[in-house]
Amino acid sequence: MAVTRAVMLLGKLRAASRLPLPLIALIPVAWLLIGAAATLVAVAPFRRIAPLLGRNMGAAALAPIGSAKELDRAVLIARAISFAARYMPLRSDCLPQAIAGVALCRLLRVPYAAYFGASTFVPGRQGQLLAHAWLQCGPVVITGGRGSFGAYGVVACFVSPHPRYP
Repeated sequence: MAVTRAVMLLGKLRAASRLPLPLIALIPVAWLLIGAAATLVAVAPFRRIAPLLGRNMGAAALAPIGSAKELDRAVLIARAISFAARYMPLRSDCLPQAIAGVALCRLLRVPYAAYFGASTFVPGRQGQLLAHAWLQCGPVVITGGRGSFGAYGVVACFVSPHPRYP
């Protein structure tokens, strides 16, 4: 049993060594930010968290554009958050990921839009009111998965302090 775990750990270390260095450096930061966001969500009402997310644009579905470099950084943030969320012992669903993504976007100067949506028409869960949060930079979905606009109606949108729109 111990040999099997050692072999698995060795395989994971080999796979991690093939990741780009900027991603390896960003994963621990993302992990800490997801943990901080999960703690914040557990202890603070959303009205206290909302000002930290950026400018509130209401129910608009705005998508700030980014330069090629900014889009590359957005992809890097998305990969780091996805990886870190898999190994998070605390709550790491869409809301903490979106909050951590906002923090990383601000840190790395990536324009973003954080969307909060609701729906009663999610397949397999008809009649239930479901909420979802996702984060994008132009066409790059940073957190929350693809297809969120199709499944959820936007009820709030927060954008980076100085975004660029088409």
